[in-house]
Amino acid sequence: MNLRTRYSKSLPWIPTAAVAISLVASAFAANPVPQVVGPPVPQAVVPGSGAFTLKVYGANFVSGAVVNWNRSPRSTTFISARELNAQILASDVEKPTAGYITVSNPPPGGGRSSSSYSLVEVHKPTSTIAVKSRSLLPSDSFYTIAADVTGYGKLDLLSGEGSGPVTVNRSNGDGTFQTAATIGYGYFAVAGIAYGDFNGDGKPDVVFGSGLVGGDPPTHLKVLIGEGDDKFRGLPRFGLFADSYPRGMVVGDFNHDGLLDLFAAHEGGNFGGGVFLGKGDGTFKHVQNISQYGDAVGADFDGDGILDLILEYGKGLYLRLGNGDGTFQKARRIATDAPFPGCGFGPTLVVNDFNGDGKADLAFCDDHAGRIGIVLGNGDGTFQNPVYYTTGFGTGNEFSFAVGDFNSDGKTDLIASTPAGTTDISSANFEDEFVVLWGKGDGTFQKAKKISLPQNSGGEMGIVSGDFNSDGLLDFVLIGNGGLSVYIQK
Repeated sequence: MNLRTRYSKSLPWIPTAAVAISLVASAFAANPVPQVVGPPVPQAVVPGSGAFTLKVYGANFVSGAVVNWNRSPRSTTFISARELNAQILASDVEKPTAGYITVSNPPPGGGRSSSSYSLVEVHKPTSTIAVKSRSLLPSDSFYTIAADVTGYGKLDLLSGEGSGPVTVNRSNGDGTFQTAATIGYGYFAVAGIAYGDFNGDGKPDVVFGSGLVGGDPPTHLKVLIGEGDDKFRGLPRFGLFADSYPRGMVVGDFNHDGLLDLFAAHEGGNFGGGVFLGKGDGTFKHVQNISQYGDAVGADFDGDGILDLILEYGKGLYLRLGNGDGTFQKARRIATDAPFPGCGFGPTLVVNDFNGDGKADLAFCDDHAGRIGIVLGNGDGTFQNPVYYTTGFGTGNEFSFAVGDFNSDGKTDLIASTPAGTTDISSANFEDEFVVLWGKGDGTFQKAKKISLPQNSGGEMGIVSGDFNSDGLLDFVLIGNGGLSVYIQK
């Protein structure tokens, strides 16, 4: 049983055919909000290598969609609802930098992929992970994600803290962060957090699992509307989770109406969650119950350009194909694991592209056996059997993991960390372990290799990756004892 499981106990009829047809057409005229999923190809280039064609993958792309490089549009070719090609300029990659990739669909509807992005690292490949000394941000975080939630084009750290507040450490853009600012209250410890522009005003909003004072269910969902200048306004709670709490969250336009929707899986009980369609003002309507619980990810897994869901629960992973109208089909098991998949408090299920074929793959962790499972997608809604990689942490030890190209060689890697037996980070015996499994680019990985980190805090609450100083090398944050331990690569 993992840590977080233990913790949770009319318009009138007009007799004119032409007008009627026009009304129907206008009702379905909105373009969907695009979704970027997984890394682009290539996901890393050498500085000064010149102009190139970038392949961007996701869902809900339409003809006229534009790929943005650090918010600046680039010449884009529409390939399909799940693939775009963009012409990246030589000037974009003259020197080491991070290229943040988003997609914009044209109006009506459409808009920018405000709940998702991908990253191109512009840097020479490195041979190992080498970090500067740790920077500690005090926090009681149970869940942290990296996202531009303040709208300044930099990756901030958004956290839900056990004492109830939702906080943001605003990025300075150089690998340092400002002191945490509280933007909301009522966070339920170990619940999920997600973000996106829910009311279409161009400012990021936040959604999280909210509980009652005292820390016991029932719980709900709560939205914070971004108003600019780092200010957020809370809306009334919604979505009853009677004896559970919202965990895995996926934000996307599930019914193609140009408004962001929400899926929230429940964990720790047997009721709550499902699909909530956005109304465009930051409020949502519940339209489908989905009884499965645990973590969840969204991507186009069958190649039709429509967002699908994969959930982890019981003893496996389950696929629910999207119908494109805001509902999802019956669950189908795609992978079976002997114990319950999961590890620690951090996310236990991640979607990525480990072999660079543009098809969504999966990674999940299993602390019962101290391993990470990789499930390669075939792009048609089917998947290959899981292949497991040991972390070397042993069996039964809690650990967290993350994915990304940590040496800028264009291949996705795995990193993992486990806390030591002692929780006293000042102790001389505090020797947490951190490992990297270098990706080979074909969906397989090298043997786990230990990396020494200064003042390793274990990261039992999760690992968050991002290029926090835009130098072309991925950095990471370990969430654990003492707060948020920020490690910037050098």
